[in-house]
Amino acid sequence: MNLQDLVYFNRLAETLNFTATAEHFYVSQPSISMTLKRLEKELDTVLIDRKRIHKNLRLTETGEILLKYSTHILKSVEQAKEEIHDLKNQVVYFGFLPTIGGHFMAQLMPHLKKFSASMKLIEEESSDVMLDLVRKGQVPLAIIGSDRLTFAEDNLLQIPLKKEEMALWASPDNPLAKKDSVTAAEIQDELFISLAQGYTHQRIFKQWMKDNHIEQPQTLYTKEIQTALSIASSTHMLAFMSDILVEDRPRLVRIPIENAPQFYISLIVNKKLSNTTYFQTEFNEVLIELAESYGKELHKK
Repeated sequence: MNLQDLVYFNRLAETLNFTATAEHFYVSQPSISMTLKRLEKELDTVLIDRKRIHKNLRLTETGEILLKYSTHILKSVEQAKEEIHDLKNQVVYFGFLPTIGGHFMAQLMPHLKKFSASMKLIEEESSDVMLDLVRKGQVPLAIIGSDRLTFAEDNLLQIPLKKEEMALWASPDNPLAKKDSVTAAEIQDELFISLAQGYTHQRIFKQWMKDNHIEQPQTLYTKEIQTALSIASSTHMLAFMSDILVEDRPRLVRIPIENAPQFYISLIVNKKLSNTTYFQTEFNEVLIELAESYGKELHKK
């Protein structure tokens, strides 16, 4: 059994059409037919029912089984090719959230010139998703936001970078925009917009509401940060956000919250990866040193 046979079979199983499959790979239709016969002979089974009593081709039970495993095999082969390519080209991986990581990249990149051509940014919008990738070793290190000051996990190294107080953001036309600060009691009847489940902000928002005994707040949830900010700037809804997500938004006014919850930004490193390349290890060490230096400067301030 060769990989190309599995590639052809997967496409045929998807289209259930010999002509369409052949055209997709720019080969003759008999080539696809021979591939199927070869697989069926090797596995001693019928994979696709081609009886004329059926108007269309259909996968048999054994065909379904082969499709399940061949899909996994081909995906694994592609991943192996990518990792081998990255190893040969000394690629380094860095978990990157555009909304948070972008704030630090301008300061980090001048010190990472050696790695700039080899850096592969693994992008996610959610810190929770990115943290899980680092935990599993799928991403070696990343800058994330969290509602926790520290992570008590043996396999993680955490370097604090920044701490912010959560705030409310409103249109200049909102009456609350003229206040120096607000209490939870003052805004319990307001309309809010917050990031949806899976985002750290949503968890902080819900906990803050619970701590301040605000029951069933009228809240619109969205997965898009820009959507939340656009709605807040054009309506009387209040966006619950950290400062780092609301840079350069002239149509929004920051309203401090008394006893505001904290938002912590850290570099998180999986320190127990066993298959890290020398180049990745060097990149990690440089980034850790930069993060520690950056964190110390912020602490002095």
